[in-house]
Amino acid sequence: METFATQLRTAFNARDIDTFRGLLAEDARWGEDPEAPNTCHNRAEIIAHLKRLLNEGVRASTTETTAGPRGVACVLEVEWPGPENAAPDRHSLYQVYVVTDGLVTEIQGHDDRDSALAAISS
Repeated sequence: METFATQLRTAFNARDIDTFRGLLAEDARWGEDPEAPNTCHNRAEIIAHLKRLLNEGVRASTTETTAGPRGVACVLEVEWPGPENAAPDRHSLYQVYVVTDGLVTEIQGHDDRDSALAAISS
């Protein structure tokens, strides 16, 4: 899983959409509520969402990864573009990539490090 974590981090930080796409299962899901309008229900929707964020000027970098039996927990540093001449809005987020049979099947957001690590440990 360490190798997968490195591949994920490298693709994400390089904004290498093609490599990132190859790490996702066709039926991968991103979002807590399947009925929510911002939930992605498959790989194509995840990639379209990432491209949209990049086109809007959002910048994110994976600064830390931890591999576990169920997947990879990441710390993301995200910059949301602010109004013209304003500093970007920066946040640290915790994200988990659940991995099944060598591919990401689910992307989850977490409020803190402990819950992210618990999600990849069970």
